[in-house]
Amino acid sequence: MPRFTHDHDPLLSPPAHVLAEVDAAWERAQDLFAGELELHFMCSRIGRSVTGELRVPDGDTVESLSAGEALALACGDAASVLAA
Repeated sequence: MPRFTHDHDPLLSPPAHVLAEVDAAWERAQDLFAGELELHFMCSRIGRSVTGELRVPDGDTVESLSAGEALALACGDAASVLAA
């Protein structure tokens, strides 16, 4: 019998509080570009890296963003992302 048991595998998904922050950031980002642009977050299956994309409502990608740029945009700091 193993001495320690694991309730979850921390490498399979981010903690709940991180997911909640990402959800809140997504909501803020949607308000920025209501009807104009949509911010999408993607997580790769290999390496679990996060990236973002700005898309028009029909789904075409306008610009690819790094995780930092996407989060800055989602947190309301559009000026720093658009100036780059």
